[in-house]
Amino acid sequence: MITDSDIKHIARLSNLEIAENEIESFKHDLEQVVNYVNTLSKIDTSGVDIKNQAVSLEELRLDEVKPSLSQNEAIKNAPKKRAGGFSVPAVIE
Repeated sequence: MITDSDIKHIARLSNLEIAENEIESFKHDLEQVVNYVNTLSKIDTSGVDIKNQAVSLEELRLDEVKPSLSQNEAIKNAPKKRAGGFSVPAVIE
């Protein structure tokens, strides 16, 4: 069972503001996701080859070096820069 406290904790970790009147809706949505994952976990996949993938590895493009932006061009429109790179707020608690 997902609690109001769980929703508030997830919102805080996600750096989201959730109004009190939205908590019930988020609880319902998250419970549906958890129920769906629980349903998926009950599916017998013992006969499925773990190498099966949606995209064949042979279809992926080669990792080649190509011309791209210079460092200065890449960061020129950044609102904040630091030491030649992007400066973003810390998200680790």
